[in-house]
Amino acid sequence: MYKLLLFAGTTEGRELAEYFSTCNVQVTVCVATEYGQTLILQRENLSVCAGRLTQQEMEEKIIEEGYDLVVDATHPYAQVVTENIRSACEKTGRPYFRCLRQEESAEGYANVFFAEDTSQAAQMLEEIEGNILLTTGSKELCQYQKVSGFTERFYPRVLPLANVVESCLALGIPAGHLIAMQGPFSEELNLAMIRQWNIRCLVTKESGKAGGFDEKLNAAKKAGILTLVIGRPKEQSEHDTVQGIREKFQQQYKIAPIEKQKNRRYFPMFVSLDGKSVQVIGGGTIATRRIKTLLRFGCRIRVIAPELCEDCRKLWENRMIDWEERAWQQGDCTGELVLAATDSPKVNEQIVQECRQKKITVNRCDKQQDCDFYFPAVVEHDGLVFGLCSGGADHKKVKDAAAALRKSFRDDAAME
Repeated sequence: MYKLLLFAGTTEGRELAEYFSTCNVQVTVCVATEYGQTLILQRENLSVCAGRLTQQEMEEKIIEEGYDLVVDATHPYAQVVTENIRSACEKTGRPYFRCLRQEESAEGYANVFFAEDTSQAAQMLEEIEGNILLTTGSKELCQYQKVSGFTERFYPRVLPLANVVESCLALGIPAGHLIAMQGPFSEELNLAMIRQWNIRCLVTKESGKAGGFDEKLNAAKKAGILTLVIGRPKEQSEHDTVQGIREKFQQQYKIAPIEKQKNRRYFPMFVSLDGKSVQVIGGGTIATRRIKTLLRFGCRIRVIAPELCEDCRKLWENRMIDWEERAWQQGDCTGELVLAATDSPKVNEQIVQECRQKKITVNRCDKQQDCDFYFPAVVEHDGLVFGLCSGGADHKKVKDAAAALRKSFRDDAAME
């Protein structure tokens, strides 16, 4: 079995980590921060380690731990890290593979300007008036200190980590100007931030779809403000997309997903939900069906959604559930149990990531691999509770079995 060293820290890195965890390969994922470590679920053939490595430390790790293959899925703008990984592979004689997200074009957008690097961006901002929303992170923030009105005009958006916040405050950024949130962000949230702080220019890197590049451009366009795009560094080696890496590894090394047992079983553990706090993010049909099931077991349900479907609204009107009429935001996950049931895969993924960080049990309606538990079909009769589950593999079989049980026992509630 091959041993694979994966340098992650991006959405693509997490996707590859999840994919390789299903394959016939032993994987170690390296991320820069402990926060990044919480976003990747450790599994039997996958381990995660946090901490920035020098080139020499990379070389030592490759040799001492016996890795056969190395994949670089770090950020497109992390030039130094990428060069260190590539050089470490050259010196240790290991194959190097670069996974890089596709570039996005700003063609067709008005009021968009381009800078080759952070230094040039800072020079250009000297000529631009008004407040600036800086969405490029904290690492290069110091390079903008020479821009006139730095502490009054800049609103940096950075990761919600203590050391990051402290470094920004140390540079003189007022606490009221600091936006410490985990992205990517929706177009609506970007637009709200632009309006909240009267932003006149948004600064971004060409971060691709995974980094919310389009959402930033669209928000700036709707607000009628300037956008300054810092160009992506040129790559010195060949690179592939996530799909390209998958295909290359299957062809060259026969690394592919292991076929799971068709009849994998899950232990039916019955727990009390009486009085427990359950959050449901989303107010559509799937969310409502699961809410109705949960209400039978005495839990307190709080729904976060911009709107509710008709059936869900009736539950709220009858005071059976609480409802916060708004979109989900980072930091909202506080329940003992969380159900991610929005119609946005990106938002559902963010909810799961936050729950992983906070160690909250979570179920995601649109991706069974991200579920800590599966939602069973429930049948009740005369004090008996039946829960049916196929491990997410065959919903029709579960539905038919539940129907047969209800017919035999005359289910008290006749509800999934």
